[in-house]
Amino acid sequence: MAEILVWGAVVELLGLAALPLLRAAFADRRDAALLSRLTGLALTGWVGWALTLLPGVPFSRRALVIGALLVAGASWIVARKSRAAGRPEAQGRFWGTDETRAAVLFWAPAAVFLVIRGALPDIVGQEKFMDLAFLNSLVRNREMPPLDPWMAGHTINYYYWGYLLAAALNRISGVATTAGYNLAIATFAGYSFSAAACLGFRLSAGRLRAALGAGFAAVFAGNLAGAFDAWRAPFGKGFDYWHASRVIGDGKTIDEFPFFTFFQADLHPHLLAYPFFLAAFVVGARLLELPARPAGEPAGPWRERLVRAWPALLLAFLAGTARAANNWTLPALAILLVAVSILRAGGSARIPRLPQAARGALTGAGLLLLSLVLWYPYSKSYALLRPRGGSILGEVTQKSDLREFLLFWALLVTVVAVSFLPVAAGPPDEAAKRRRDFRAALGIGITLLAALATSTPALLVIVPLVLLAAVWTDRALRAPDPDPAGVSVGFMLLLGLAIVAGCEFVYFKDSYGLDLQRMNTVFKFYNQAWPLIGIAAAVLAERAWRVEGRFRMVTRAAIGAAIALALLYPIDAALSRLRTHEGGFTIDGFPALARRSPGDATTIGKWPTARRSSRSSTEGTTSRWRS
Repeated sequence: MAEILVWGAVVELLGLAALPLLRAAFADRRDAALLSRLTGLALTGWVGWALTLLPGVPFSRRALVIGALLVAGASWIVARKSRAAGRPEAQGRFWGTDETRAAVLFWAPAAVFLVIRGALPDIVGQEKFMDLAFLNSLVRNREMPPLDPWMAGHTINYYYWGYLLAAALNRISGVATTAGYNLAIATFAGYSFSAAACLGFRLSAGRLRAALGAGFAAVFAGNLAGAFDAWRAPFGKGFDYWHASRVIGDGKTIDEFPFFTFFQADLHPHLLAYPFFLAAFVVGARLLELPARPAGEPAGPWRERLVRAWPALLLAFLAGTARAANNWTLPALAILLVAVSILRAGGSARIPRLPQAARGALTGAGLLLLSLVLWYPYSKSYALLRPRGGSILGEVTQKSDLREFLLFWALLVTVVAVSFLPVAAGPPDEAAKRRRDFRAALGIGITLLAALATSTPALLVIVPLVLLAAVWTDRALRAPDPDPAGVSVGFMLLLGLAIVAGCEFVYFKDSYGLDLQRMNTVFKFYNQAWPLIGIAAAVLAERAWRVEGRFRMVTRAAIGAAIALALLYPIDAALSRLRTHEGGFTIDGFPALARRSPGDATTIGKWPTARRSSRSSTEGTTSRWRS
């Protein structure tokens, strides 16, 4: 319990250190509170790492504490300036109702995964050995880049930024890595839920139901395959939670979804980058609300320019954090940065004219470049293996079977489709009806032609949804009053569906061979598409639930059924885990290791630094950045 309290105190303090900076970016206490904890860690970790670029500065608790103090100092200056300027979000008590609600939305989901990990804290199986080894290296080594735990004299040749952020919590708190590993799983689940809830609030004009739905979709929802598995074996001790993540391609791909990721508990890059990926889309939605500076207007003093640019800089920073933790997010984040900049150039999420679009594209490219430059020394510290010669992309020869595709995606796409029904109903006049019928016939024709021409059954599901999302986005862009939230919802849907469709045509070549060509591609990209489609579905569903009309009962019944089915898998998996645990609840994986392998535990126990994350096993302080 003491380890949980110390760890939790560190998470809260880092969040408080960044809170005023986020209030300035959002002009909103609610969103700032929801993103403060993950942003505080991201800023502290980056500053602590950046200090190691200086001669003689080790990666240590001291460097991280200095980083946190620098973040807090910047926040104090911003808070003082904001109060003096009379900004509403800077007035009143430092901690209020918004901060309390944000704490609940973070700690409640984190507590769920703390209980799940407490029932089975073993760090064994799949990627866990590698993940714990990397975490140990980042916690114990004082030099950067960190030492490879298997290859003596070499540094980690893998994108390790997410491990660095988890290690920052370990170093500051002094918690042992065998406990910190499990605490990090729960903490990053809390980060993810609060970021998704923040996006739900922002895209629904502040409705709690949409925020909870977005958090549920992004962290807890199961797929249809998992629902069927749970229905066949309700509350069984030996529930096969694994099967639902190996549906596409008859087990030849990895099709994880977020709940499985946190439940499986591999502290891997796709998990560690996940909350920062979501946070980038939150800040992107915020930027769409801000009007662009009119052409010809003076830029003003540098302080004014910095204040105006701060949300865009925050977007670049969070996108860079997510990319550094997981390189697979780079395409989606690059599209986000450029698309938001182009749309903002038109003013409040409007369709820009060509000169404005060109200027916006340059701005987006600049933000992308900044997100890469900030991590340039880190990115140069490792070199991933690439296929010899030729393109890194290959043409897919193994398409998704329609049944398998629906077993994975049916619940989310059903919610999206039925939520568009009230929109499709539209006004009752005959002209509008003819236009709707034409669009429906055109959509059906395009879908059938696309599916037949490419032998891609998944397009039977994807193309109609793309057409609906495109119509929605077009309406939002052309609405009489600016509708940046509607544009963000449409953009997220279109991007998520494009990612899923892309996996049907191209794959990234790796060393797994032709038979497993899509294993990694589906794994890494489905993990990004799920929250984009899921959060958009939650916002659309909340809106559709409130709309009166002839489709009201159908819409509500379909949404309710989808939610019920999405709950079956996580409930069954969690109860099965709780029923099979042995001994008392603990978040420390070391006792489980001692029971399983007493010899290994004895050997590790003789190593004086194995149980103290605040100390280092290396004496040197010369950074390897310069060696």
